[in-house]
Amino acid sequence: MGFRLSVLRRFAADPLLQVRHAVTEDLREHPVVQLIKSRRNQGSQPGARDDGRRIGLVIEGGGMRGIVSAGMTAAIEQLGFTRVFDEVHGASAGAFNAAFLIAGQASYLTGLYQHGFGNPTFVSVRHVLRGRSLFNMDYVINEVWRTQRPLHTERILESGIELHCTATDVETAQIVDLTELRDDAEIRTAMLASARLPWLAGAPVRFRGRLLFDATLAEAVPVHVARRTCTDLLVLQTRPHGTLHAGLSTTVGNLTDRYLVRFNEALVELRRTRSARYDALVGELARQAKDPDAEPRVCVIRPPAGAPMISQMENRAAAMSAAAGHGFRAAWMALEGSDPEVINVPRAFH
Repeated sequence: MGFRLSVLRRFAADPLLQVRHAVTEDLREHPVVQLIKSRRNQGSQPGARDDGRRIGLVIEGGGMRGIVSAGMTAAIEQLGFTRVFDEVHGASAGAFNAAFLIAGQASYLTGLYQHGFGNPTFVSVRHVLRGRSLFNMDYVINEVWRTQRPLHTERILESGIELHCTATDVETAQIVDLTELRDDAEIRTAMLASARLPWLAGAPVRFRGRLLFDATLAEAVPVHVARRTCTDLLVLQTRPHGTLHAGLSTTVGNLTDRYLVRFNEALVELRRTRSARYDALVGELARQAKDPDAEPRVCVIRPPAGAPMISQMENRAAAMSAAAGHGFRAAWMALEGSDPEVINVPRAFH
């Protein structure tokens, strides 16, 4: 009998065609959006501006939840806005999104998240059983993104756009800005430092004489430098409107604290106060976004209230694809005033 029972298996639902949450924020009248659209339409280029302004793009990460802001950068790329920015600041996975955007590969990276950044050996319990960290970000950045799914760092160096990767200094327990990156090795090391989750992703990264951990210990939305250097900020956040910061589980939190105290007790306090500091910063940015006299001017793009919230350790491909879609739609609506239909299609990259 030629008929195979396997054809009766259910196909997976289209993760980009779930119940469509309202995307209500059309931000085209915001002065920051008007400025970036003016630059795009005039063909303004980094290093050759004539408008007297300096625009920074600020990208929140959050582990695998960084796929939300990756979807936003894919929309920015597709709409032709990449070259309007003078600086791009990223924290943790937001640093990855920043680098790939400047390289012209934002859509490329967005497609890799749901596949363990392109290789399933990125995370494995076997690592822990063998005395290694759970997440092998070194392998992703220095192997997968070099030979298998390459990040073209030469494009970053030639772009004229400043890449800023933030991280937490182990000795001072302060946020630090990693910029003026001079070559491929420095770009990759800065990205690695920005996303070095304590304990879960291994020992701190040494860069320019400092030991560094993940940026989100000190500041998840990397605005500390951009506020001083830019006149206008476009901020990409990964949590939906109305969603507060949720800390680590008690077990993971305690294990992380035991690890951090070996380096600096102040890091433990950073970890324990992270939720309160995050919520305060997000509230402050929301107020600035509504204040026409704010300096710098701030525009915030977030997924809509009610959009699914994924964790920093999410690994379900359908959930991550849907989260990328929500981020993409939120940015597109904010910048273009329309809600696009989003679909996964095979796409060639050169």
